[in-house]
Amino acid sequence: MAYIKNITGIQQFDFQINRVLTYGEMAADEKEIVSKASSIRNFAQWFDFWLALAKKHENLGEYMRAAYAYRMAEFFLKETHPQKYCMYEKSVENFYKAFQQMKLDYEVHEIPYMGKEMHSIIFKNKNEKGVLLVCGGYDSFIEEFVLAITRFLQEGYTIILFEGDGQGKTLKNGLKFIANWERPTSCVLDYYNVKECIMIGISWGGYLALRAAAFEKRIKAVVAYDVLEDGFDCMTNIFPVLLKMLVRYCFAKGKKEFINRLIRYIRNRSLIAEWAMMQGMYITGTNTPYDFYKELQKHRLSQDVCDRLTCDVLLLAGEKDHYIPKNQFYKLINKIKHARSLSARMFTEAEGGEQHCQIGNHLLAIEEILNWIKSID
Repeated sequence: MAYIKNITGIQQFDFQINRVLTYGEMAADEKEIVSKASSIRNFAQWFDFWLALAKKHENLGEYMRAAYAYRMAEFFLKETHPQKYCMYEKSVENFYKAFQQMKLDYEVHEIPYMGKEMHSIIFKNKNEKGVLLVCGGYDSFIEEFVLAITRFLQEGYTIILFEGDGQGKTLKNGLKFIANWERPTSCVLDYYNVKECIMIGISWGGYLALRAAAFEKRIKAVVAYDVLEDGFDCMTNIFPVLLKMLVRYCFAKGKKEFINRLIRYIRNRSLIAEWAMMQGMYITGTNTPYDFYKELQKHRLSQDVCDRLTCDVLLLAGEKDHYIPKNQFYKLINKIKHARSLSARMFTEAEGGEQHCQIGNHLLAIEEILNWIKSID
C-alpha cells in the first residue's frame, strides 16, 4: 500500500493512522478506518473512535486489530489520564493473544537492570543464521514491531526486541529516557549471552542503535531505520522557520525563563504541542521545556561518537520525513568515517517510501535491510 494523505487533515493523526494501516489487513480494516476516521478533529474524538474499534475487534477475536486499536486509543492520552495504563495493558494483552494465533515461538523476559526490570521478547530460530537485536525509539512498545520483523524470522534469524530506558514497560518501571544507549544494550546482550549481533534501531532508535554500536563492539553491524543525528534539532524542527530560529537562539544563550514562557504560549494554542511537550517531559523525567531540551541535546551523534563506529553501517531515510530533517541523513554520511562499510539509502515518494520509517510501504525498508544483511555476511 501507499501512504494515505489527508485522512483527517491533521498531520499527526494521519501519520499514526498510517502506522497501523502499513501492516495490512491483519492490523486493520483500511476502508473502515479511512472512511470513519475522517471526521476526527480532537483528542476526545480520536480516543472514542479507537476504543470503540478496539472493543469490536476484541469481541470478534481479531486480536491483532484490537491490539493496534487499543494502542492508538492510548497514544495521545496524557500520562495522568485515568485510562492511560488500562489502554496500554489492553493493547499488550491483545498483542500476545495475536502472537499465539500466529503460532509464533517466543519468550518474554524481564531483565534485571539498574535495580529494576527491562522488558524484552526473544523469538528463537532453531537453525539460527544470526541474532538481530531490535529497539524502538522515543515512545514505542516492542510488541507493535513484531509484524515488521516476522520477515527476518522467516529468513532464519533469532530476534531480540527490548525496551530500554524511557520506553514502554521499562518506562513504567521508572526508568527515564537516556542518551547513552550502550548501557541497556550491553545489559541485554549480557543477559542473553550474545557474542555478536546485528542491531536495528527503529525511528528515534536510529540514533540509539548507532550510539550503542559506537561503544558496544559485540554489535557487528547496525541499521538506522531511519536516521536521527541530533534529537534537539529534530524536536525543534517542528516549529515554523522564524519560531524555530528564535527557540534555538534563545536556547543557545541559556534563556531558560524565556524558553519556558514561549513554549507555554505555544502549548496553550496547540493541543498537539501540549501533548508532545507533556509526553516528552514525562519520558525524560524533566519538569520544564528548557530542561527537556537540555536532555534532548545529549541525543546527538557527535564526531567523536561517529569516529568510534567501526562496524558495518546502514543508514535509511525518507525524502519527506516530517519528523527528521533530511540534512541529518547527509550529515551522518559525512561524519561516519571509520565504518567497516557504509551504505545509505534515501527512499523517494515515487517508490512509496518517502515517510518516516517508510510508513505506508514499510516492506521497502525491511527488504532493503534484509538484502544488506545478506551482502555483508
